[in-house]
Amino acid sequence: MDDALTDDATALFESITTTSLVDRAHSQIRALIIAGRLAPGEPLKDSVLAEQMGISRSPVREALRRLEQSGLVEKSANRSYRISLLAADDIPELAALRLADETLAVRTIVHGRTPLEPLEPYIAALVAAMGDAQAAAAADAAFHRAVVGLAGLPRLTARYDDLTDQIRLALLASDIETWGRGEMLVENHTMLVDALREALETGDARRVVRMWEVHVLAGMTADGILEPLS
Repeated sequence: MDDALTDDATALFESITTTSLVDRAHSQIRALIIAGRLAPGEPLKDSVLAEQMGISRSPVREALRRLEQSGLVEKSANRSYRISLLAADDIPELAALRLADETLAVRTIVHGRTPLEPLEPYIAALVAAMGDAQAAAAADAAFHRAVVGLAGLPRLTARYDDLTDQIRLALLASDIETWGRGEMLVENHTMLVDALREALETGDARRVVRMWEVHVLAGMTADGILEPLS
């Protein structure tokens, strides 16, 4: 009986090609949160969200559960969801976690002698963003995510994505300015790539890791939480 079911599986099931309702609900809610259109602490009622999206409450609940796992929403005292209350006080810890993820990626890239050509478009995007603070922030974040992705560690990339969403939410709730502008932004990231290229040639990641530590901690005004390695 089981063999017959397996043999006929192609006839019994149709391919699912549309994006799931949970994914679509998750994407919409996440986008509004990281764009700052939903304020920290703001309640999220699954019934209201479902009505606005024109879907049932079940996929909305699952989307909120995913967002809770990634740290963007939290359950309030009455067990309903709200936007997480991240603020400036959370920046030092988030900076330390970001540093851990990025330096792990850098060390993995050096150890594996991974080619750096995939980073070139991200430097070009930083150049193109000069004069536009919002575009520069996006290009900066994209560069660092590309570095983490280049390490080829899927679980690290997934963890880093959740972390950067939390960082974005904390920055929205604070007055901290983390993004450089203009030529300095391009120069800083070009120096990181040059140091990474040098490390690939020598096999020694110590200098580039130290530069990365200074870059991340100073850039997030979290200099005091860790001392860069000498």
